[in-house]
Amino acid sequence: MGQKAAFNLHLQSNNRNVASELSTLFARVRKGDFKYRHYCSLSRLVIQKAPDVDIWNAVLNLIVTVSRSTTLVSKHHSFDGTPMRSVSSTQKGPEQTRRLVEARIFKEIRPCTFRSVAGFFTKYFQGRDWSGCAEVICQRVLDASDGKWAKFPDPPVQDKMLDWWLRFQDNLLSEARNVYFTTTTKNDLSGLDAERQVDLLLQSKDEGGSSEKHAWNDVQVVGELKQSEQEIMAKSTLLQIGCYVRDVFSAQPTRCFVHAFTVRGTKMEAWVFDRSVLYSSGILDIY
Repeated sequence: MGQKAAFNLHLQSNNRNVASELSTLFARVRKGDFKYRHYCSLSRLVIQKAPDVDIWNAVLNLIVTVSRSTTLVSKHHSFDGTPMRSVSSTQKGPEQTRRLVEARIFKEIRPCTFRSVAGFFTKYFQGRDWSGCAEVICQRVLDASDGKWAKFPDPPVQDKMLDWWLRFQDNLLSEARNVYFTTTTKNDLSGLDAERQVDLLLQSKDEGGSSEKHAWNDVQVVGELKQSEQEIMAKSTLLQIGCYVRDVFSAQPTRCFVHAFTVRGTKMEAWVFDRSVLYSSGILDIY
């Protein structure tokens, strides 16, 4: 299975498959071109018998890291983190129209998008240091005496869902270290030439999360609310999320990965974008 995957996974920068890149790494190691720090993360994951998605992510990051260590690279990065100038990073100011940017982002993410990855929910939602608190909140939501929170707006139109979400946060997440906010105009987010109006953004309370104006370099998570389950799975929705994530990466050049999600009523899809790949949970029923 691993060998088959290595031949089927391709890097966007040169269209070489992972198997070819690994053979190049092997040849370099035999010549003595080896730095342990490059291989440390992958070795540790293999020893720990980590999920396949984590190991393949480490393999792709290893290929990128070793390539960067010997190649002069641009300061611009594409989603796959390859040592090349991102085709979408050339779009600035007035030129940055939605259709053009989305078309270019689609070209970037098309070969490195993995949906409904096995083990996603276990890795990101189980056994975390906050799992106990989440369980307590969940039980309160489902408690018959306080059942108002278990009832989503029907139909889940955006304004009503946003109102429900922010009231839920005020009542049940007041002790959380991060806070969700929404943008009401395209001027609510600063830090980049692009103008975006995003449904939900998460940032630290210490970074001005309670103010009306926000900056891309403080954004931690991006989310979109949809009115149909079909919209969650739509290509247009993924490209919309991709635009937001690209802006987070642009504003935070040292950022390694970004979490994102789409929600329709009780159904959601969670995403992780990094500079190598993007992968999702598939559709989850959160009720």
